[in-house]
Amino acid sequence: MSREVLSPPLQQMGPNRCYRVNLVHEDFGGNKTQQQATKEYVENDLYTQSDEDEDEQDFPIEELPDSTFKLECHVHSEFYGGIIGFKGNTKRRLESETQTEIIVPRQRNVGKQSNNLIIKGKSRSNILSAHRKIKAILISLRKRMPKTHFVGVDLHKTEIREKFIDFRTQILEKSYPGIDEHLFMPDNRLHLTLQTCVLLDETERTEAVKVLQNCSKYLEGITTPFDVKVTGLEIMNDDPSAVRVLYGTVDAPELQKFGDLCLAAFIKTDLSFKEFDRDNIKLHMTVMNSRYRKKIIENAPDTFDAREILKQFGSFNFGTTKCNEISLCVMGTGSLENVFYKKTSTLNF
Repeated sequence: MSREVLSPPLQQMGPNRCYRVNLVHEDFGGNKTQQQATKEYVENDLYTQSDEDEDEQDFPIEELPDSTFKLECHVHSEFYGGIIGFKGNTKRRLESETQTEIIVPRQRNVGKQSNNLIIKGKSRSNILSAHRKIKAILISLRKRMPKTHFVGVDLHKTEIREKFIDFRTQILEKSYPGIDEHLFMPDNRLHLTLQTCVLLDETERTEAVKVLQNCSKYLEGITTPFDVKVTGLEIMNDDPSAVRVLYGTVDAPELQKFGDLCLAAFIKTDLSFKEFDRDNIKLHMTVMNSRYRKKIIENAPDTFDAREILKQFGSFNFGTTKCNEISLCVMGTGSLENVFYKKTSTLNF
């Protein structure tokens, strides 16, 4: 290899300005020219989706009498500030980048449904580009919000609940240090979580119900009811001495296949999003969670030591059941005895 790579020529640009000239050496598949250096810089598309990927049927673009175009889309008022940005900077940048006009409704009543956001432009492609970038902002903002709903499988009326109660009893009888009853999932709320959503108003809830019911088309070619087996324990982190979530592992191949398809359908509407950038769901049954204890005991530790539990109960069999429905459930409900989470909608099969 030529030492020109390690000791490149220098270019004097003034009394106090000296720059290194980087050469592309033939050993690296190039030549000793500065062709690459003079090539215009092109920034990658951060949104990784072309205009052709947008489905105009989901949000019809209207052609106006003056040959311009307009798109109206529902955006909850909680997101207005994120779209406008500090002193309107974000909105102006979006309009400049996409050559559109973005009209954000006035925020009359925070938290309530408002008028639609309007995008105007001279071409359909400009409108789609603006919509795509606004969509990316909404996803980013929604990820930071507390989850309001989840799509899941109700297990509280199955034999799995009985075995869970037995599991809890055995654990508490062992009197492990730092383990108490407040860490356990209430047995009346046992479920499998397929995905979570942030639904802020009636429009979004109605859309989520529609998406859930439309998922029935994915059942074709899949054996139902789904066989669900919960056996063994795992933790959400790598340190068994400092655990936040302990869960039962789930074996349900057909449910996994169906759940992945449902997740993709919800993600397309922006009401849900990928967890940890995964394209597939992680089937699990939460058994213990330090967050439950924190709600009751404010100064309780953020984690618990699960080493002995994993050692003695790591292969615990919670049983099997048949799954013939999935539901859109409301977070934070079902605290009463023998009452499951409130169900907004259920898809039966």
